[in-house]
Amino acid sequence: MLIQKEMYNEDLIGTLALVHPDLANDPARKQGEVGVITYVGKENHEIYMSFPGNGEGIYNGNALLRLQDKNKILETLVNEGDNMELDDFKALYKITMLLDRNTSTGILSALEIARDNPNIWSKTLENASTTQNLRLENAFSR
Repeated sequence: MLIQKEMYNEDLIGTLALVHPDLANDPARKQGEVGVITYVGKENHEIYMSFPGNGEGIYNGNALLRLQDKNKILETLVNEGDNMELDDFKALYKITMLLDRNTSTGILSALEIARDNPNIWSKTLENASTTQNLRLENAFSR
């Protein structure tokens, strides 16, 4: 069990995440900013983030948002696109195109587009704690 948690920690390090724009209590004052996950605590599950300009912060998984899987976002676009506002449809489309590049610059741009469009948060973003639970479940089911 400890091995899977360590593998999970290593998998998250270096990934981009967005500090929830509506976070009420953020001592680091980084709401709405994108940073890089630098460390995940094994026991308390605190996630350490680094931001441009040497800023740092410590968060729980519910305070951080990550992009959902590209295929899930594309599925949402196909299935719900007819009922969306045009601007929301365009934003989702841009995000899928950026994720298709599979570059850190593309992921950063996709996170910024999602951040700036609250109407699509539920269609594009998920809590880091959700991601953590899914990865741990997948590791245990192998």
